[in-house]
Amino acid sequence: MLVNTERPKLWWTAGLAWRGLFAALPRMALLFVIAYVLLVGLDIATGRVTALLSIPSHDALAAIVKNNSRLPALGLWKAIGLDLAVAALRSVILAPVAVAMHRYVLLGEPRHFFFVSRLSIRFAAWLWALAIPVIILRWFMLLGTSATGLVPMLSVLLFAYVIVLIQILPLFPSVAVEEQMRDRSARLETALERAERMFLLTVGTLVLALLPIILARVIAARAFVKLAQKAPLIAPLAGGVATIITIALGAVVVSVLYSYSAHRAANAQAAQPAPAS
Repeated sequence: MLVNTERPKLWWTAGLAWRGLFAALPRMALLFVIAYVLLVGLDIATGRVTALLSIPSHDALAAIVKNNSRLPALGLWKAIGLDLAVAALRSVILAPVAVAMHRYVLLGEPRHFFFVSRLSIRFAAWLWALAIPVIILRWFMLLGTSATGLVPMLSVLLFAYVIVLIQILPLFPSVAVEEQMRDRSARLETALERAERMFLLTVGTLVLALLPIILARVIAARAFVKLAQKAPLIAPLAGGVATIITIALGAVVVSVLYSYSAHRAANAQAAQPAPAS
């Protein structure tokens, strides 16, 4: 198990995330490729299902709400159900990648093949469960567009929840390395304890590590708008690459911070001088 006795530095950890990704790619190439193919396939299938079942898009529903028209109840529920189902499938696809990166960084254990196991399903369940409030809040924000003051209040709630998510990030490497906990509540409490005095470092390191991906997506979105309209497959193909890299980089960053915060109490005790006899 990787143990850091010194508090990780922001620039060092962000650089380590990219070095860890490049080191993992040749060792776990098949895992990344299969996850990428499945992710792109899911995005394409979602578009097909949306058209086949006549599920209204978010933009279409937002336009209906803006015009104070009556929402199609069946279409609304189908759209919400599709969002939840897609989130669950994305969690199942991405969980093995995140688990593999966590275990590679913390245990030095490369996983050469993409596979769904009890561990990855458990990890995916956490991902999905924590994503559900975001999905619900986004839908309330969309449906509450015409209500004065509701969207700002929901935006504040969403922002607060994102802060909570950042605070419980140590939960994920804990699940990935199968650290024993009494129950789910204890795992959440332990994650929050380990995140104490780590918030700014976590946010800063994640932003710095993911900055190239963020900039690339912004530039691509502006530069290739017309091309994407002519070739709609470009969006899921490029989005799949960005998502896989984001998950891998995030897993490395959180693992490195976990290697310090999970052992912080033990390190502090070891650093104290022994009592004089």
